[in-house]
Amino acid sequence: MLKKLIILAALLAIVLAGCQKKTEQEEVKEEFTGAREVKIATARLGDISSYIEFSGNIEAEKTVNISPSMSGKIDKLIVDVGSIVKKGDLLAKLDDTQLKQAQTQYLNMEKNYKRMQELKRTGAIDGATFDEVETGYKVAKSSYEFTLENTEIKAPINGVITVTYKKEGENYDAMMDPMLLRMMNLDKVKARIQVSDADINEIKKGQKVILSVNNSDEEFTGKVSFVSPEADVMSGTFNVEIAVTNKSNILKHNQFARIKVLTETSENTIIVPQQAILNADHVFTIENDKAVKKYVTLGLENEYEIEITEGLQEGETVITQGNIGLSEGDKVKISR
Repeated sequence: MLKKLIILAALLAIVLAGCQKKTEQEEVKEEFTGAREVKIATARLGDISSYIEFSGNIEAEKTVNISPSMSGKIDKLIVDVGSIVKKGDLLAKLDDTQLKQAQTQYLNMEKNYKRMQELKRTGAIDGATFDEVETGYKVAKSSYEFTLENTEIKAPINGVITVTYKKEGENYDAMMDPMLLRMMNLDKVKARIQVSDADINEIKKGQKVILSVNNSDEEFTGKVSFVSPEADVMSGTFNVEIAVTNKSNILKHNQFARIKVLTETSENTIIVPQQAILNADHVFTIENDKAVKKYVTLGLENEYEIEITEGLQEGETVITQGNIGLSEGDKVKISR
């Protein structure tokens, strides 16, 4: 029994020694080949802008409530919400009883007026009689045109129908109903932002603006079109409007938008990611798999990038991750 115990103890000692040796070998190996994994970016030549970010709402530049001046039953509703129409397109028709009456009176007055014109030329009637007939003809014509305009409802602008307040067969009341239809043109929109007194001096009419929305990856450009000279009494902020072209109609009325007002721009300059800068004065590049410290002079910056005015050349590689705590000459390995 004692012999067996001695043999087991010897085997256990051999195993432990082997494990210890393996661990020591691994530690030596790690110490020998060890290099910090880093991620890199390339210093590029481009334009960079500093900006102030805001949130705001988009509004269509042209919005029209179509409200006929005459009441009547809706005989035909030709469009629906979402219908795209052009100026002059027929949108709806109201009951035409009054229109037919106005048309008959107008045609009768037109015939009489033409007859009176002939009689006047021959001197068969006096000027006062002719003037009376001419006035009656003009009144009848104006009444017919007014009734036609308010019976056959046409689009006043190019755009899209956004509201149909009444349905076909219902009665439209010119006095009580707020509208029959609403339409808007979204080719041009404006965004409204509220700017604090701390930032208002940075905002100028004509400044370039970058606008983005959740329903598109596209960035839209615009310009500051209006800066209020006075603050709102309640909020203390200044109303600012931004004009944006929206030919693809991606931007929608009352939509929320993220807005960057560009306050200053440097063109054709060296740019690197913000993460590359350490202590606001240096970056690390890589030479022969080792970290090289380079002091730089900074220029404009925004949330993501920063301008390098001195210390780097276009195409140089800078470390963007794994650079904190690095020292000159440390071994590095680029993470793939």
